[in-house]
Amino acid sequence: MVNKISPGFLLTLAMMLLLMPLRWLSGAIIAAAFHEMCHYITIRLLSHDVTSVRLYSSGARMALPEMSRGRELLCALAGPVGGLLLTLLSPVFPRLAICALIQSVYNLLPIYPLDGGRALACLLAMYLSPPMAAAILRWVTILCKMSLLFVGCYICFSVQWGYLPLILSILICIRTK
Repeated sequence: MVNKISPGFLLTLAMMLLLMPLRWLSGAIIAAAFHEMCHYITIRLLSHDVTSVRLYSSGARMALPEMSRGRELLCALAGPVGGLLLTLLSPVFPRLAICALIQSVYNLLPIYPLDGGRALACLLAMYLSPPMAAAILRWVTILCKMSLLFVGCYICFSVQWGYLPLILSILICIRTK
């Protein structure tokens, strides 16, 4: 079913292998796979076919036929909601629950093409003209990226937690271009 695996996906996987302990890596991979399966199951329950799946450093992209904004909204939110449901397993699988929570919060950021940005695009398109919806989405994305960079800089230099928060905020901005 997977039609393409990008070099960025393989590089991200290799970096995670090098930087994360195996128990955390397995939790992150299981949470990501569950997230994508929630998208896929929702798409199938809404009687749509997935024509191809491509794996990128920022996640999977599924090619679908055109669907209504309401259905697209449900499909976009299915992954993060599924991840949040995994947090209920925290007494049994705490690492999996933490990884699922982090992935869900990340994916709910209103930055297009993340799930939160796609959901916002659907909501805006339902109630506004296409040019107005596109402009608002673009500005929300820019403001969120600027906020992430500001928070990353603040944590890095004021709280002095090291450069990791700044690096992560930069990576999020780059990966969602």
